[in-house]
Amino acid sequence: MDNSVKKQLDALLSKLTISDEKTYVCEKCKDTGYSVVDGKAFPCTCDSYKREVRLPKKLDGVSLDDFKIKYYPNKVIDATVSGETYEDKAAKVLVACESFVVEIMEGKKNLKGLFITGPVGSGKTFISACIYNELKNQGRDVVFYVVPELLGKSKEAMFDDSRKDNFMDGVKNASVLILDDLGAHNYTAWTTNQLYLLLNYRLNHMLPTVITTNLDFNDIEMYLDERIASRILELCKVYNLKTDKDIRYKKLKEK
Repeated sequence: MDNSVKKQLDALLSKLTISDEKTYVCEKCKDTGYSVVDGKAFPCTCDSYKREVRLPKKLDGVSLDDFKIKYYPNKVIDATVSGETYEDKAAKVLVACESFVVEIMEGKKNLKGLFITGPVGSGKTFISACIYNELKNQGRDVVFYVVPELLGKSKEAMFDDSRKDNFMDGVKNASVLILDDLGAHNYTAWTTNQLYLLLNYRLNHMLPTVITTNLDFNDIEMYLDERIASRILELCKVYNLKTDKDIRYKKLKEK
């Protein structure tokens, strides 16, 4: 290499400083999605937090106005039980969700959440996404997670020094938490305990929570345990959403 070129290169290199200090897009939460205030983790307002939210992309932007009662037929489900129609149950769920959103917006304290049961394809995830979008669009602190993904993220955070103390604390302390698909998954003693600690914390701090599931309470006790079923009953009002056919199939036939 020519000496003059080498001198120029050395001069340039001497001006470059390489810092061992890590830089972050968000200095407040250090790109974890959660910031700590008075020893408690809360969801941050930055994009890192937005990436943590697991709202299905196809449901981005849906509102309660998009929940259509027409997909629930005016047909009695079981005359021997209550005589209610699919339409009746759907209307009750919609009114409950609308009331829940209004009461959150009005700042009502000690508000009970919603526990929405029903088979696959009955619209549970859709209406929970509507609640999320309604509150988020009004600037409310609301967190949405599909239960298996939440438990997976919680496990990952255990091995990440920057997140292990904050991740579940951030979920626990969300002003409103939506847990979608509390289903018949392969729960271990660890995941069951994580769910119990989460629900018990939110019950003790009277934080509104929405949960959807295709299980009934007997199933919850079987797949999880009686403690979790008990906490859900104390934490939420129970609603059932049913339809005669998968709503996604009905929508496809309309196209």
